[in-house]
Amino acid sequence: MTMSKRFISIFMAIILVLGLGMPTLAAEEIVFNDIGESPYNQAIRELHTKGVISSNPNNKFYPERILTKAEAAALLVRGFKLSEIEPLMVENTELEKKFSYSNPLEVITDAFSIPSSKDIVNHWGMNYIEGLLKVRADKVVGNEYKPNDTLTKTEFIEMIAKVVFGVDKEIDFIQEIVDLDLVSKEFATSDELINREEAAYVLHNILSNPSFKVITVFATSDIHGHLEPYKATGMEREIGGLSKMSKIIKDFRKKQPNTLLIDGGDAPYNTNIANLFEGASTIEVMNEMGYDAMALGNHDFDFPFEVMKRNAGNAKFPFLSANTYFEEKYPEFLKPSIIKEVDGIKVGIIGITDDMSHVYTHPNNVKGITFKEQFEATQNAIDAIKDETDIIITLAHIHGNNPILPTKVKGIDIEIGGGQDVVGFPQDIEGTWLISPGKHAEVLNQININVLDNKMIGLNFAHIFLTENLENDPVAESIIGKYKTQLDEKMKEVVGESTVVLDGERGTARMKESNLANLIADSLLDITGADIALQNGGGVRASIAQGPITMNDVYAVLPFDNTVVVVEATGETIWKTLEHGVSWYPGAAGGFLQVAGLKYTFDASKEVGSRVTEVLVDDKPIEMDKVYKVVSNDFLTGGGDNFTMLKDETTETLKTKLYLRDVFVEYLMKVKTVSPELEGRITVINPAE
Repeated sequence: MTMSKRFISIFMAIILVLGLGMPTLAAEEIVFNDIGESPYNQAIRELHTKGVISSNPNNKFYPERILTKAEAAALLVRGFKLSEIEPLMVENTELEKKFSYSNPLEVITDAFSIPSSKDIVNHWGMNYIEGLLKVRADKVVGNEYKPNDTLTKTEFIEMIAKVVFGVDKEIDFIQEIVDLDLVSKEFATSDELINREEAAYVLHNILSNPSFKVITVFATSDIHGHLEPYKATGMEREIGGLSKMSKIIKDFRKKQPNTLLIDGGDAPYNTNIANLFEGASTIEVMNEMGYDAMALGNHDFDFPFEVMKRNAGNAKFPFLSANTYFEEKYPEFLKPSIIKEVDGIKVGIIGITDDMSHVYTHPNNVKGITFKEQFEATQNAIDAIKDETDIIITLAHIHGNNPILPTKVKGIDIEIGGGQDVVGFPQDIEGTWLISPGKHAEVLNQININVLDNKMIGLNFAHIFLTENLENDPVAESIIGKYKTQLDEKMKEVVGESTVVLDGERGTARMKESNLANLIADSLLDITGADIALQNGGGVRASIAQGPITMNDVYAVLPFDNTVVVVEATGETIWKTLEHGVSWYPGAAGGFLQVAGLKYTFDASKEVGSRVTEVLVDDKPIEMDKVYKVVSNDFLTGGGDNFTMLKDETTETLKTKLYLRDVFVEYLMKVKTVSPELEGRITVINPAE
């Protein structure tokens, strides 16, 4: 009926549980008047003191009452420092719950944040239940959670074990927690119902163990300057926002001081409010949020290196990259790694940048910069700190190589995989936990590392989706507001009007003909008189609604400071260029080419390198030996996205200082009203479904 007496001596140790903002009392001042005869009264008192057990107006604990699932959720969320999750209430009660996405084209919708089951709505324990379900320590069966159902001792211990070890481990949870002497086998395997005092006893027994600690890591990646909430195409509600994220983090730190906040790269730039201030706005908000470290991603090089250096100087947290060198020297304002001591646990944090970053960003911004081989650099960084650390976290912004990294290097406990823009659950890859942290400040990823005797024994993981029902941090909001005021004056200017929606969605601009990209390409032909215009789909970053077109819209569509360049290229080189542009298909790659002045057809079923079947210029087959005047942007003509043929096989005839967005604005102001249609400029045979 009770746990082994060998654990009782542990009770006097310092309990490591969080308070929840409620009034706390010393153990001798405890208000429960019905636990005097309970053999577990000390456990109950100490859990109350630390906020794991809440008081009530009648000063009753009801120690012998059978524990319900909702009560268990409250105990575990409070005790193991999980987050209380407030679900989004929507009118569509038939909406099917979603948890993750593997396609970077997706966004967080209402389905990610609705209540997990209808029977927990308006229940006192709803937010606790959602918190427990987020880490998947329990589940909904048949669309019902049944929060008032009771639990056996085995069921309660299994919940605890899943929180401690994480559900993504393929283990016998009961046996594992027994083997670590955290719970007795007799108790853990009992089918008897568990009452409230027994639940308090077993929970206290674990949490009061001085060798058991919980470290919380909040992780983000690929924020891309999304300081504000935004509304994705087709969405009714806004999502995301660093102010909401800041509120969550600040409130959580009050309950759990052993918290780290880290970012996997591509944070400062790529929205209007970020770009117009060269990332300073993003850095100021991140400072307020209390970031501990940020890795460099490829888009951290979207502005000159001096801008990065200035931002690093203004940041109250280090910029990490173990493999970024400038003029063959390691930049003094960067660090390969840091070590943070959290509750006596030494956590090493390493940053690694995609060694192909020179291909994926502006060539001028990476002049003199060398990206050392990423796998070797990671192993070297690990070896340099492994003897000084208990846990190693790698912030790896290496895109598709994120799941490959653990197979190439040894010693990573947790990898935050940046650059893939997907929301997923932890993957165990050869002993390393790979976290896919999403994008655009849509989601805050909570990783609770459970430590015993200075060794990580497991982790639990939760997505906190940033929906409009969540509160804002007033300080972060005021910082964002300051920059918005400066931005709005410039951005509200109307420069044209469209009678149709201008489609620049990722799934369009990177996979098929886009009427918005057509318009941009047309503006390039108009200003230069070139024969052909090429625009990379990855440079088109947003859509524009039907109606007035503002400067804000243009900056959202064309956030990069790309300039206009004209080159001469043979028909053969142009064919090769188009062939390279479709080589990633059906992947939604930024190198997919939108065009003006020509039409092309490709067969997606054919092998890469042999997909383009027809290219027409002025409705006539392109002449392989003929030299054409081609206008594009300096990213492509500089060999960006690995378009080396545009750099090596062409002759530059005009290199302007005109920004692409300014050319587009001038064109819109000239034509005033636009109604672009799909004209068959790009034809896909055997397209992806």
